[in-house]
Amino acid sequence: MALAKGFSAVEAAAEKVVRPIVEEHGYSLWDVVFIKEGAAWYLRILIDKPEGISIDDCTSIDGIINAEIDKQDFIDKIDYLEIGSAGLERPVRRIEQLAPSIGRRILLRTYKLVEGLPEKKIACVLDGFDGENITISGDFGEARIPLADVSKINYDDFNDFELLEG
Repeated sequence: MALAKGFSAVEAAAEKVVRPIVEEHGYSLWDVVFIKEGAAWYLRILIDKPEGISIDDCTSIDGIINAEIDKQDFIDKIDYLEIGSAGLERPVRRIEQLAPSIGRRILLRTYKLVEGLPEKKIACVLDGFDGENITISGDFGEARIPLADVSKINYDDFNDFELLEG
């Protein structure tokens, strides 16, 4: 899956409704995901804050978000609403998530073996994004990769010991 340039229609409508609620409660909205799993459609609201998200954080806004989503025209498309943490291994699914991810350790997958990379799946650091290419570094050195060749990016915070020390 290539990085998306925007939200689907349901994701965009949900994002417009939930962003103010999430931000009013001191969280940031990482992503809104509308996805089919089996026969059911899920709307996932992924939130974040610097010290991490707890179950209590999710439940504190669940009822408010649920009430607002219930008022929307697109509610008939949703079988399940989930409020959750973006997570330590959060996916970077959208182009607008690249800038806040610069400097982070990531797990990168490419569609094909890209010049300068030892494999199609590597752990590295996201060093930059110029609108068309990402720059990464790791044990292999530094590489500039066209975004079109990237199939998947996830944070690799389990290996970021400095995050665990704080």
